[in-house]
Amino acid sequence: MKLFGKDVTAKKLLDVVKERLSARGLLPPSEDAGLDRDVEAPVEAFAFAVESMSEHVDTTRGLPIETHRDGLQGRAVVLAKQTFRKVGQLFINEALARQVVFNGHVLDGYSQLSAEVIRLRARVAELESELERAAKAPVLEVPRVKPAKPAAPKARPTKPRKPRAR
Repeated sequence: MKLFGKDVTAKKLLDVVKERLSARGLLPPSEDAGLDRDVEAPVEAFAFAVESMSEHVDTTRGLPIETHRDGLQGRAVVLAKQTFRKVGQLFINEALARQVVFNGHVLDGYSQLSAEVIRLRARVAELESELERAAKAPVLEVPRVKPAKPAAPKARPTKPRKPRAR
C-alpha cells in the first residue's frame, strides 16, 4: 500500500479496516496478526516520479495491445493491431526520434532537480534542529560596558618659525 501525505498513516488505515471487518464478523482473530506484516513504507514522491518517468521515456516502444472484445473477433482485432504496428514501426521510430531524445533530457533534468530538492530538505531540517537547540540553550546576559570617553588630543609643541625673507 503506497500512501502520500502525513494525514493518513498505514497503521491508522489498517486499524480502521480491521475494526470494520471485525465489527461485521469478517475477520477471524487468527488472520488479524498477519495484516501488519504486509504494510509497505510510504514512497518518496520524487523517487516514484523519476521511476515512473523512466519507464515511459522511449515513445517508440508501444503499450501492450489490448481489446475489449471477446472471442474470435477480439483475437482478430489484436492481430490487426500487431500487424499495423509491425508495418508502421519504422515510421513511428523516425517520427518520434526527437521526442525520445527530448524525454531523456527532461528525465535527466528532473532527476537532478529532485536530488537537489532532497538535499535542500535535509539542509533545512538540519538548520531547523540547530535553531531549536539554540532556542533551548540558556541565554547569557552580557553586562553593558559604558563606552570610554575619547581622550583629548595632545597638544604638540610648536617649533618657532623663522621669518621669511622678502
